[in-house]
Amino acid sequence: MDEYIANNPKRKVFDIIFENRNHKQFFTLQSYSDIYDSNFVDGCFMKNGKIIIFWSVNKSWKDSLLHIPQEELCFDSLGKYKDINKVLVDYDVPENSLTYRILSKNKYKKADESDWSYPEPACDNNVISSTALNKVVNDVINTIDSPPITYLRFSNVNGDNFVSIGYDFVYNPETFSGMFYRNGRIVVVYSLDNIRNLDIIDRKSLLPIQTISDYRALKRKFPRFSEKKYRIVSKEKMERITCDNSIWIDI
Repeated sequence: MDEYIANNPKRKVFDIIFENRNHKQFFTLQSYSDIYDSNFVDGCFMKNGKIIIFWSVNKSWKDSLLHIPQEELCFDSLGKYKDINKVLVDYDVPENSLTYRILSKNKYKKADESDWSYPEPACDNNVISSTALNKVVNDVINTIDSPPITYLRFSNVNGDNFVSIGYDFVYNPETFSGMFYRNGRIVVVYSLDNIRNLDIIDRKSLLPIQTISDYRALKRKFPRFSEKKYRIVSKEKMERITCDNSIWIDI
């Protein structure tokens, strides 16, 4: 942490993000100019004149690795910085992010591609009865290197069925319909009741919300990462909807 702060002297806000993925534990260091997200603060303290915010994507080694006395937590100091949920700020891309794999309480290594990889690519066809939709889901998972949570969000506009496919590191508990595993990866289904006259998801195979409660829950107004959107013409035909289509915003 000392070295990371020294290498980013102009940054004012630093994050330590803990997560488990593929049965492995990681932490990531990030830095920002003067902003933070109040949705992702488990605690904060001062170090070398900088505020350090720490939080977990899911249950992790955070409590084992960080022993910050209650008197050193400084939530009041967050008032000096801009909460992106309360003020309009330009998006600040974290600079020089570093991710480490936690090997033991006192041993870490910089994470490389092999640390994130799963034993096999996403290739199954469980739960989803559409060959076309299965291909899209597997392609998304494999293209973005096994995201923490892949999701399917269903909608119906003017009588047509649509599905939006994206990924995130949190889940929305309000629209949660169920989840399943695709070759070890988490896939969450949202708003399944919105689609009509279409038997495309095996509801009985979906797992309850308790299965994913290990992860951080958050209702987002807008997707954190880009989505792919499709009109479900039939069980085996999906039509890609691009952002220049007027219906994009309603899906």
